[in-house]
Amino acid sequence: MTPPQGGTGDGSPSAARGVDADGRDSPGLEARAAGESSQVAIVVTENAVTVSFNNPARRNVFTPEVALSVVDALEVAASQRLPLVLRSAAPGMFVAGADLVSVRARTTNDSLDRSTGKVFDQLYDHPYPTVAVVDGFALGGGCELALACDFRISTPDARWGLPEVTLGLIPSAGGLSRLRSLVGESIAVDLTLTGRRISGAEAARIGLVQRLASAENLDEQLAALLHELSQADPMALRLAKGAMRVVGDQNRLVDAAAQALCIANPDAQARIEALLGK
Repeated sequence: MTPPQGGTGDGSPSAARGVDADGRDSPGLEARAAGESSQVAIVVTENAVTVSFNNPARRNVFTPEVALSVVDALEVAASQRLPLVLRSAAPGMFVAGADLVSVRARTTNDSLDRSTGKVFDQLYDHPYPTVAVVDGFALGGGCELALACDFRISTPDARWGLPEVTLGLIPSAGGLSRLRSLVGESIAVDLTLTGRRISGAEAARIGLVQRLASAENLDEQLAALLHELSQADPMALRLAKGAMRVVGDQNRLVDAAAQALCIANPDAQARIEALLGK
Protein backbone atom coordinates (compact mmCIF):
# COMPACT_ATOMS: atom_id res chain seq x y z
CA MET A 1 0.00 0.00 0.00
CA THR A 2 1.20 3.50 -0.74
CA PRO A 3 2.60 4.99 2.48
CA PRO A 4 0.36 7.85 3.67
CA GLN A 5 1.79 11.29 3.02
CA GLY A 6 -0.13 14.21 4.80
CA GLY A 7 -3.41 15.34 3.49
CA THR A 8 -5.78 17.84 2.17
CA GLY A 9 -8.88 15.70 2.48
CA ASP A 10 -9.81 15.67 -1.18
CA GLY A 11 -9.43 11.94 -1.66
CA SER A 12 -6.43 12.23 -3.99
CA PRO A 13 -3.15 10.35 -3.43
CA SER A 14 -1.45 13.59 -2.41
CA ALA A 15 -3.93 13.83 0.45
CA ALA A 16 -2.91 10.47 1.93
CA ARG A 17 -2.07 10.27 5.60
CA GLY A 18 -1.74 7.64 8.31
CA VAL A 19 -4.40 8.33 10.90
CA ASP A 20 -7.23 6.34 12.39
CA ALA A 21 -10.86 7.43 12.56
CA ASP A 22 -10.21 9.42 15.74
CA GLY A 23 -7.31 11.40 14.29
CA ARG A 24 -4.53 9.35 15.90
CA ASP A 25 -1.46 8.13 14.02
CA SER A 26 -2.09 4.69 12.58
CA PRO A 27 1.19 2.79 12.15
CA GLY A 28 -0.70 -0.34 11.12
CA LEU A 29 -1.60 1.06 7.70
CA GLU A 30 1.87 0.60 6.23
CA ALA A 31 1.82 -3.04 7.30
CA ARG A 32 -1.06 -3.55 4.89
CA ALA A 33 1.29 -3.05 1.94
CA ALA A 34 1.11 -6.80 1.28
CA GLY A 35 -2.38 -6.18 -0.08
CA GLU A 36 -0.98 -4.31 -3.04
CA SER A 37 0.04 -6.06 -6.24
CA SER A 38 1.46 -5.07 -9.58
CA GLN A 39 -2.15 -4.73 -10.74
CA VAL A 40 -3.47 -2.64 -7.84
CA ALA A 41 -2.50 0.40 -5.77
CA ILE A 42 -4.12 1.11 -2.40
CA VAL A 43 -4.03 4.63 -0.96
CA VAL A 44 -5.46 5.78 2.37
CA THR A 45 -6.60 9.40 2.77
CA GLU A 46 -8.50 11.11 5.54
CA ASN A 47 -11.77 10.63 3.63
CA ALA A 48 -11.43 7.23 1.94
CA VAL A 49 -9.44 4.13 1.09
CA THR A 50 -8.92 4.09 -2.68
CA VAL A 51 -8.21 0.98 -4.75
CA SER A 52 -6.74 1.92 -8.14
CA PHE A 53 -6.71 -0.86 -10.73
CA ASN A 54 -3.51 -0.70 -12.75
CA ASN A 55 -3.42 -3.25 -15.53
CA PRO A 56 -4.23 -1.10 -18.58
CA ALA A 57 -2.79 -3.59 -21.07
CA ARG A 58 -5.66 -5.93 -20.16
CA ARG A 59 -8.18 -3.17 -19.39
CA ASN A 60 -7.93 -3.92 -15.67
CA VAL A 61 -9.33 -7.44 -15.95
CA PHE A 62 -10.52 -8.69 -12.55
CA THR A 63 -8.07 -11.46 -11.62
CA PRO A 64 -7.95 -13.51 -8.39
CA GLU A 65 -4.90 -11.44 -7.41
CA VAL A 66 -6.91 -8.23 -7.77
CA ALA A 67 -9.75 -9.75 -5.76
CA LEU A 68 -7.39 -10.43 -2.85
CA SER A 69 -6.21 -6.81 -2.94
CA VAL A 70 -9.80 -5.59 -2.79
CA VAL A 71 -10.40 -7.77 0.27
CA ASP A 72 -7.32 -6.29 1.94
CA ALA A 73 -8.49 -2.76 1.18
CA LEU A 74 -11.93 -3.54 2.61
CA GLU A 75 -10.31 -4.64 5.85
CA VAL A 76 -8.35 -1.38 6.05
CA ALA A 77 -11.45 0.70 5.29
CA ALA A 78 -13.48 -1.13 7.94
CA SER A 79 -10.78 -0.68 10.58
CA GLN A 80 -10.54 3.03 9.77
CA ARG A 81 -14.32 3.49 9.44
CA LEU A 82 -13.81 4.95 5.98
CA PRO A 83 -15.56 4.71 2.60
CA LEU A 84 -13.92 2.57 -0.08
CA VAL A 85 -13.37 3.88 -3.61
CA LEU A 86 -12.77 1.66 -6.65
CA ARG A 87 -11.34 3.27 -9.78
CA SER A 88 -8.75 2.88 -12.53
CA ALA A 89 -5.25 4.30 -12.23
CA ALA A 90 -5.27 4.90 -15.99
CA PRO A 91 -7.92 7.15 -17.56
CA GLY A 92 -10.59 5.86 -19.89
CA MET A 93 -11.28 2.53 -18.20
CA PHE A 94 -12.66 0.79 -15.11
CA VAL A 95 -12.74 -3.03 -15.18
CA ALA A 96 -13.41 -4.72 -18.52
CA GLY A 97 -14.56 -7.97 -16.91
CA ALA A 98 -13.54 -11.14 -15.15
CA ASP A 99 -10.35 -12.98 -16.04
CA LEU A 100 -11.61 -15.46 -18.64
CA VAL A 101 -8.52 -17.62 -18.20
CA SER A 102 -9.53 -18.17 -14.57
CA VAL A 103 -13.19 -18.60 -15.51
CA ARG A 104 -12.34 -21.24 -18.08
CA ALA A 105 -10.37 -23.20 -15.48
CA ARG A 106 -13.21 -23.28 -12.95
CA THR A 107 -14.88 -26.53 -12.04
CA THR A 108 -18.53 -26.92 -11.07
CA ASN A 109 -17.46 -27.12 -7.44
CA ASP A 110 -15.46 -23.88 -7.79
CA SER A 111 -18.57 -22.06 -8.97
CA LEU A 112 -20.74 -23.49 -6.23
CA ASP A 113 -18.13 -22.51 -3.64
CA ARG A 114 -18.45 -18.88 -4.85
CA SER A 115 -14.90 -18.07 -3.75
CA THR A 116 -14.71 -15.18 -6.21
CA GLY A 117 -18.30 -14.12 -5.66
CA LYS A 118 -17.64 -13.76 -1.96
CA VAL A 119 -15.38 -10.78 -2.73
CA PHE A 120 -18.37 -9.03 -4.30
CA ASP A 121 -20.48 -9.94 -1.27
CA GLN A 122 -17.87 -8.47 1.06
CA LEU A 123 -17.90 -5.28 -0.99
CA TYR A 124 -21.70 -5.14 -0.91
CA ASP A 125 -21.74 -5.83 2.84
CA HIS A 126 -18.94 -3.38 3.72
CA PRO A 127 -20.21 -1.41 6.73
CA TYR A 128 -19.29 1.98 5.28
CA PRO A 129 -20.08 3.58 1.90
CA THR A 130 -18.46 2.22 -1.26
CA VAL A 131 -17.99 4.12 -4.52
CA ALA A 132 -17.21 2.95 -8.07
CA VAL A 133 -15.76 5.59 -10.40
CA VAL A 134 -16.32 4.42 -13.97
CA ASP A 135 -14.73 5.82 -17.12
CA GLY A 136 -14.56 3.38 -20.02
CA PHE A 137 -15.60 -0.26 -19.80
CA ALA A 138 -17.55 -1.72 -16.87
CA LEU A 139 -18.49 -5.05 -18.38
CA GLY A 140 -19.29 -8.44 -16.91
CA GLY A 141 -17.42 -8.77 -13.65
CA GLY A 142 -16.54 -5.08 -13.84
CA CYS A 143 -20.21 -4.15 -14.02
CA GLU A 144 -21.00 -6.53 -11.15
CA LEU A 145 -18.20 -4.93 -9.14
CA ALA A 146 -19.80 -1.52 -9.58
CA LEU A 147 -23.25 -2.94 -8.83
CA ALA A 148 -21.93 -4.15 -5.46
CA CYS A 149 -21.03 -0.55 -4.54
CA ASP A 150 -23.35 1.97 -2.92
CA PHE A 151 -22.49 4.81 -5.30
CA ARG A 152 -21.67 4.72 -9.00
CA ILE A 153 -20.13 7.78 -10.65
CA SER A 154 -19.77 7.47 -14.42
CA THR A 155 -18.79 9.43 -17.47
CA PRO A 156 -21.58 9.73 -20.07
CA ASP A 157 -19.57 7.73 -22.62
CA ALA A 158 -18.64 4.84 -20.30
CA ARG A 159 -19.80 1.41 -21.45
CA TRP A 160 -21.85 -0.71 -19.05
CA GLY A 161 -23.09 -4.24 -19.63
CA LEU A 162 -23.46 -7.86 -18.60
CA PRO A 163 -22.49 -9.78 -21.77
CA GLU A 164 -22.07 -13.16 -20.05
CA VAL A 165 -24.89 -14.87 -21.98
CA THR A 166 -22.96 -14.37 -25.21
CA LEU A 167 -20.24 -16.58 -23.69
CA GLY A 168 -22.66 -19.23 -22.49
CA LEU A 169 -22.44 -17.94 -18.92
CA ILE A 170 -24.49 -15.79 -16.56
CA PRO A 171 -23.54 -13.04 -14.09
CA SER A 172 -22.77 -15.03 -10.95
CA ALA A 173 -21.42 -12.54 -8.41
CA GLY A 174 -24.77 -11.19 -7.27
CA GLY A 175 -25.17 -8.95 -10.29
CA LEU A 176 -28.54 -10.32 -11.39
CA SER A 177 -30.39 -9.55 -8.17
CA ARG A 178 -28.56 -6.25 -7.62
CA LEU A 179 -29.31 -5.06 -11.14
CA ARG A 180 -32.97 -5.94 -10.73
CA SER A 181 -33.20 -4.08 -7.42
CA LEU A 182 -31.65 -0.98 -9.00
CA VAL A 183 -33.45 -0.73 -12.34
CA GLY A 184 -36.48 -3.01 -12.02
CA GLU A 185 -37.17 -6.42 -13.52
CA SER A 186 -38.16 -5.29 -17.01
CA ILE A 187 -34.93 -3.40 -17.72
CA ALA A 188 -32.84 -6.02 -15.91
CA VAL A 189 -34.30 -8.75 -18.14
CA ASP A 190 -33.51 -6.70 -21.25
CA LEU A 191 -29.89 -6.06 -20.26
CA THR A 192 -29.21 -9.58 -18.99
CA LEU A 193 -30.81 -11.66 -21.74
CA THR A 194 -29.47 -9.57 -24.62
CA GLY A 195 -26.07 -8.85 -23.10
CA ARG A 196 -26.21 -5.43 -24.72
CA ARG A 197 -23.99 -2.56 -23.65
CA ILE A 198 -25.33 0.83 -22.62
CA SER A 199 -23.69 4.21 -22.18
CA GLY A 200 -23.07 5.89 -18.87
CA ALA A 201 -25.73 8.43 -19.83
CA GLU A 202 -28.33 5.68 -20.33
CA ALA A 203 -27.15 3.96 -17.14
CA ALA A 204 -27.92 7.19 -15.27
CA ARG A 205 -31.31 7.52 -16.95
CA ILE A 206 -32.43 4.05 -15.83
CA GLY A 207 -31.12 4.47 -12.28
CA LEU A 208 -28.02 2.30 -12.53
CA VAL A 209 -25.72 5.31 -12.07
CA GLN A 210 -26.39 8.06 -9.51
CA ARG A 211 -23.92 10.73 -10.65
CA LEU A 212 -22.64 11.69 -14.10
CA ALA A 213 -19.46 13.65 -14.70
CA SER A 214 -17.17 14.33 -17.62
CA ALA A 215 -13.80 12.61 -17.55
CA GLU A 216 -12.23 15.93 -16.60
CA ASN A 217 -14.61 16.38 -13.66
CA LEU A 218 -14.61 12.86 -12.22
CA ASP A 219 -12.16 13.75 -9.45
CA GLU A 220 -14.18 16.83 -8.54
CA GLN A 221 -17.40 14.81 -8.40
CA LEU A 222 -15.75 12.13 -6.28
CA ALA A 223 -14.27 14.71 -3.90
CA ALA A 224 -17.68 16.34 -3.48
CA LEU A 225 -19.30 13.01 -2.64
CA LEU A 226 -16.58 12.06 -0.16
CA HIS A 227 -16.94 15.46 1.49
CA GLU A 228 -20.69 14.90 1.88
CA LEU A 229 -20.08 11.49 3.42
CA SER A 230 -17.43 12.87 5.77
CA GLN A 231 -20.04 15.16 7.33
CA ALA A 232 -22.06 12.19 8.57
CA ASP A 233 -21.34 10.24 11.73
CA PRO A 234 -19.60 6.93 10.83
CA MET A 235 -21.85 4.95 13.17
CA ALA A 236 -24.96 6.50 11.64
CA LEU A 237 -23.70 5.63 8.15
CA ARG A 238 -23.08 2.06 9.22
CA LEU A 239 -26.49 1.65 10.84
CA ALA A 240 -28.33 3.27 7.94
CA LYS A 241 -26.59 1.05 5.41
CA GLY A 242 -27.14 -2.04 7.55
CA ALA A 243 -30.84 -1.28 7.88
CA MET A 244 -31.19 -1.27 4.10
CA ARG A 245 -29.52 -4.68 3.93
CA VAL A 246 -31.79 -6.41 6.48
CA VAL A 247 -33.84 -8.23 3.87
CA GLY A 248 -30.71 -9.92 2.60
CA ASP A 249 -29.94 -11.30 -0.84
CA GLN A 250 -30.79 -14.99 -1.13
CA ASN A 251 -30.50 -14.85 -4.91
CA ARG A 252 -26.71 -14.90 -4.61
CA LEU A 253 -26.88 -18.68 -4.11
CA VAL A 254 -29.22 -19.08 -7.08
CA ASP A 255 -26.79 -17.16 -9.29
CA ALA A 256 -23.92 -19.40 -8.20
CA ALA A 257 -25.83 -22.62 -8.86
CA ALA A 258 -26.83 -21.47 -12.34
CA GLN A 259 -23.27 -20.44 -13.14
CA ALA A 260 -21.99 -23.84 -12.01
CA LEU A 261 -24.23 -25.49 -14.62
CA CYS A 262 -23.00 -23.06 -17.28
CA ILE A 263 -19.33 -23.74 -16.49
CA ALA A 264 -19.91 -27.47 -17.04
CA ASN A 265 -21.44 -26.82 -20.47
CA PRO A 266 -18.99 -27.61 -23.34
CA ASP A 267 -20.53 -24.84 -25.44
CA ALA A 268 -19.58 -22.25 -22.81
CA GLN A 269 -16.02 -23.56 -22.76
CA ALA A 270 -15.86 -23.32 -26.56
CA ARG A 271 -17.18 -19.75 -26.57
CA ILE A 272 -14.65 -18.65 -23.96
CA GLU A 273 -11.85 -20.38 -25.85
CA ALA A 274 -12.88 -18.59 -29.05
CA LEU A 275 -12.86 -15.19 -27.35
CA LEU A 276 -9.47 -15.81 -25.74
CA GLY A 277 -8.10 -16.80 -29.13
CA LYS A 278 -9.04 -13.48 -30.75
